[in-house]
Amino acid sequence: MSANLATPSEPDLAEAMTALVGRHTEKTFDWDAFPGNRGFAELERAQMRYVGGGGSPKASGPDTLKAQAFTFSLVHKPPGKFAAAHSHEVVEHFLILQGVLTVGWVWGDEVIETKLGPRDMVLNKTGRPHGFRNDGVEPVLMQITVGSGKPEPPVYTCHPKNKPLELARVFGAGEGKVAPLEIDSSDPRHQEFARHVVRYRDRQPVWDPAGFARMVYIGENGAPPQRYRMDMIHLPRGAGVKTYARDVEDVYFVLEGTLTVGWEENGKVVEQKIGTRDLIFNPAGRAHYFRNDGVGDVQFAMVVGSPDRETIAFRAA
Repeated sequence: MSANLATPSEPDLAEAMTALVGRHTEKTFDWDAFPGNRGFAELERAQMRYVGGGGSPKASGPDTLKAQAFTFSLVHKPPGKFAAAHSHEVVEHFLILQGVLTVGWVWGDEVIETKLGPRDMVLNKTGRPHGFRNDGVEPVLMQITVGSGKPEPPVYTCHPKNKPLELARVFGAGEGKVAPLEIDSSDPRHQEFARHVVRYRDRQPVWDPAGFARMVYIGENGAPPQRYRMDMIHLPRGAGVKTYARDVEDVYFVLEGTLTVGWEENGKVVEQKIGTRDLIFNPAGRAHYFRNDGVGDVQFAMVVGSPDRETIAFRAA
């Protein structure tokens, strides 16, 4: 039988799996990821790309995985720097990993702001101008996902290239027109913003019969889903699930601990361990599973390329 007609072998599956793993320690931050920031020191930020460009035109690097329903990247924002107010044609979320980020949503010359800490998230809705700023003393590290494999460039509404710097820093708000987010406000703008903010401290874990806890960030009882959904998974030591497959892709991004991930094909099984800030992209149709073989619990984000409710009935391994 010729090589072209050979059935998949274990080395082939292992190579395919390795090609879809993003190792944090093997990546570098790009300080020139966003052309709109060039020449403006106040807008300085760095990006680490895992899946797609995530708002940057640099989506085809050798260590950047091809995006389908969503992109996935990390952004480092130094103290005192900000991102000019802009909007997207799709949804975009910020999940804070380190530091405190000020996020503002814009209505004309009025802005509502809130601060997000570690494990907090905001889902910026389609077309809503927004910006962010690091008012703290430590750098902010956040995970950003854009709900398109090839998002359009951002549309800026208040940028220092054509507006005064201090006006751009407050996302275009007029004097006295910045308000803190009030979750109990009767103002529909506050209500809209509040529906898209997820606080880690307020998440109610739901224990799956398979032995792990799921905290919904984007989806039912979380921020309203559109192109994709996201759960925070807490996997106790020794727990795991049996093989499952989806008709869309899912991504695991480890926040804490070490996760064992397995792929199966034609009776062959390969596994890899991914650690903190490592990622694996599981393609649509791929039979895969996860397990915690470590000495402590694992926490990881699971992003699924569909806005629909979870349909997988996980089984304990």
